[in-house]
Amino acid sequence: QVLIAPPRKKIARRYTVQEVEASPALRETMPRVEIDTVHFGFNEAFVRAEEVGNLDRIAEIMERILRAHPREVFLIEGHTDAVGSDAANLALSRQRADAIKKALTTYYVIPARNLETVGYGERYLKIPTAEAEQENRRVSVSRATALIGELDE
Repeated sequence: QVLIAPPRKKIARRYTVQEVEASPALRETMPRVEIDTVHFGFNEAFVRAEEVGNLDRIAEIMERILRAHPREVFLIEGHTDAVGSDAANLALSRQRADAIKKALTTYYVIPARNLETVGYGERYLKIPTAEAEQENRRVSVSRATALIGELDE
């Protein structure tokens, strides 16, 4: 239901992925699903082979949406905990989002062109702590078509 939900407020215009990444208010207009079935180790940005199957449920939903609406765009957001520099965490969070994108396009019928990635580093901590925290090392997905527009044919 979350991935097909409408925006939380009226969208005034189309935005770039970079504008969405830079604006907490824009980000909050779209509901998101946290992929809590894939776990990232400290300073790691890869999906373990044994965890790929944990993407089945979200991938099946995305595949179903794309079969009905092949021009939809999903935004994959990477996050880190608060340990490390801002620059390192930003890069790591982008790598995590890219790792999920790679898994979704490699093991499922989800075209790469339907997936955009962003990294937020430690900006949106799930557990507010400066310590290493597994739950902050995560990725989430939203259907961003209303914000950034459909794919061109």
